[in-house]
Formats: sequence, structure tokens, C-alpha cells
Amino acid sequence: MKKRKGFAVTIFMVLLFVFTTNFMVMEAMAQTELKKVYIKVNQNNAGEIISVEPTSSHSNEYDITYTTNYSELAERTEISVTVTAKENYVFYNDFATKSQYSITGATFQSGHRVNESTVKVELRCNKRLKGQLDTPTGLYWEDDYGLATWDEVDEADYYTVSINSNNITVYDTVVNLNSYLKDKKSNKFRVKACSNDSYLTNSLWSEYSDELYYERDYWDYGDYWYNDDYYYNYPPYSYSHGQNNGWVKVGDIWYYYVNGRKVTSTIYNVDGRSYLFDGTGRMLTGWQSYQGSTYYFYPQGSGNIKQGEMARGWVYVEGTWYFYDRSTGKEVHNKVVEGFYLGSGGNILTNQWVGDRYVDESGKIVTNTWKLIQQRWFYFDSNGYCVKGRIEVINGLPYPFDNSGALVYGWFNYNGYSYYVKPDGNIARNEYINGYWVDQYGRWVWY
Repeated sequence: MKKRKGFAVTIFMVLLFVFTTNFMVMEAMAQTELKKVYIKVNQNNAGEIISVEPTSSHSNEYDITYTTNYSELAERTEISVTVTAKENYVFYNDFATKSQYSITGATFQSGHRVNESTVKVELRCNKRLKGQLDTPTGLYWEDDYGLATWDEVDEADYYTVSINSNNITVYDTVVNLNSYLKDKKSNKFRVKACSNDSYLTNSLWSEYSDELYYERDYWDYGDYWYNDDYYYNYPPYSYSHGQNNGWVKVGDIWYYYVNGRKVTSTIYNVDGRSYLFDGTGRMLTGWQSYQGSTYYFYPQGSGNIKQGEMARGWVYVEGTWYFYDRSTGKEVHNKVVEGFYLGSGGNILTNQWVGDRYVDESGKIVTNTWKLIQQRWFYFDSNGYCVKGRIEVINGLPYPFDNSGALVYGWFNYNGYSYYVKPDGNIARNEYINGYWVDQYGRWVWY
């Protein structure tokens, strides 16, 4: 009886072990590997994010949370998405390539697998964020002669100034309103911020400024007029004293006259050079937006360059190079010019990816060369694009590249031979690799 009881216990323990082991194996086998993530970004007509979620057919596999990185008006919002696998699901591979994601309503920027349960991905929304410009504040009379100023409004391309039933277009936050002042009256102005971008609506009118009481007083000194503390070589108001033509300077401000009338609100050519004048006729300098494009007008003259002249070609401003179309003068964005890549701000980009191309420390597009980027080797062709998802023969030797463009290490087959890429990125030649001899061309015959 004792022997039978011991035998029964043994059988029970074996069965329990087998059952437990099989249960553990079955539980491990129940984990499903996810090889692709499906994300849908929903935005309203104003470009605001409503939700970020898995598509309905995959909502039982993982949960999605997100944070907003960048959401300035008229831009596409950038978001960081965290994808967390639900119970019995795990993520496969590194999730670093675009092919591992299916994105709706946004574009893939980058991604990686944190661990088997978590994936992180950076996205940029498809819709731009619409909105209204802020209402200008800080309206102030700088002096007693009509120089008005206000605080700058982000994203504004120009301003409309209203004074005494006159609306004036201004491309800066300061304007001389002297010619619009009413004599022996109290004057005040208000400002509206405006944009050339269809995704931005103009601001509301600001509150009116404080009142400025003004009284004119003139004495005629031949061809000059005297008014308070300023000398002018033309009568700046409604008086007529001969007819002005060409350049006229009032204080530190330049104007240009044609047949006695100021050139206003336009780019105008003078002696083969182009200048921009605002709604009051003032010549503008520096960066300026005009009819939806950005231009640069030299703040100072130097050599053959005149003050206020429109820039063309390469221009070095505040430590950065920009390029302006040699014909139109428009600032160039998101384009390769003479081998250099100009970003969305018009400046030369350095040490970064631009799509499937890469710019080096000088801003040049990398071509016909290897480049080590974040400890991975990439090869860029004659047009600057990295080789992706194929085997490429470079200097007579084949090299394999994954879908992200990174060189793949280890054994691979090509044209009936096996080759080996070493950790330093070189094809093994004239040596043993794991007991296999590769010849001077890196070949090990495998058939």
C-alpha cells in the first residue's frame, strides 16, 4: 500500500508539472506579435486636434496617448504619440521605419520601439492650424509731431493704421502720421494686425491711442520749410511749394517722388535697383513681407550696394546665409540652391536630415559618399538621396541597405555569392568569417 501511494503521488506530480508547463507555454504562445501600428489623427476645420486613436479594427490591440509639441498658428501641429500594447500583445522589431506605421491624418516623422510593450512615434498633422492674429497693444505717440508706435504682433505681415478717417498700410510697428494729423485738434489712432496667409485672419481693431493735440507752424526759407524743430527740403503736408521728384529725405526717412507724388505701398525700381515703400511712402529696410513673399532690403549702403536696395543672390545676415531669387528678389525656401539646402525659414540648414537627403556642417547636400550618422552608415547617391531598401554596388562591392537607408551588417547574398559586412561597415575580404573564407572580392561561394 505504501508503494502504491508513493507511485500515485509521483504520477500526480508529473501530471501537475506537465499541465503547468503546457499552461505556461500556451500562455506564452498567446502573446501576439504586432508588426504594424495603425494611427488616425482627427482634426476639425480649424486644424485643432480632436483625437488621436487606433483605427477601429486595431483598437483592441493597443492604447494611444499623445502630447502636442508645436502648434503655432498657420503651422501643422507636431505631436508625440505613445502606443502601449494591451495584454497578450507585444511589438515586434524596432519600429523605426515608416513602413511599420499606417498613419491617417498626419505624416510620419520618426519612431522607435521603447520595449516590447511600448512604441513612440513623432507625427506632423496634415491640416494647418487656423486662427486670428492677436490685437495690437501698446499704442503710443513717440513724439509731439506724429511718430506713432505699437507692440509687434506674432505672425503679422503688415498692419493697417486708422487715423482721422484714413487707413494706412504699414510694414513695421512705427509710422510717421504727421501728414494725417488735424491741425489744432486732438488726434488718436488705432491699429489692426494683418496677414497674407489664408490660414490667419486679421486681428480686431485695437483700442484707440491716447490723444495728441497738434498745431502746425511754418516759416518759408526759400526752398526749405521750417516746422518746430525740423528742417525739410519739401513741404511735408498739404501745402504746395513747387513739385518734388526723386529722392527726398525727412529726418532719417527716405521717400521717392514721381511727378510730385510719393510712391506708396509697392516695390519700385529706381536706376535699376528695387525698393519697397509702405502706405505712407516711407522706404523700408530689413526683412519685409510683400504680397505673400519675403524680401530683404539692405539697412545700410556699402560699396556698390545702396541703402534700402532689394537683395538678390546670396546674403549674409546676422551670422546666417540666405538666398534671394536673382530675378524676383523673393527669399527662397525648402529648396537646394548651388548645392546648399535652404529650410522653411530661408536659412541654410546644417547637420540634419532633409527628407532622404542630408546636409553637412557647411549646409551642403551630401553626395556620392558614405556618412556616419548616429552610429549608422548611410550612402548618398549623386543627387544626394540615401540608398534605401536594396543592395547597391559601390566601388565594385555590393552593400545591403534597409528601408531606412542604414547599412545592414552581417551575411547577405548577391548574384550567387555570400558577402559579409563587418561592424566597421567594410566588406570582409581575404579573411575567415565564422570559419568561412571570403576571397579578395569578399565572396564566399554558397551554391
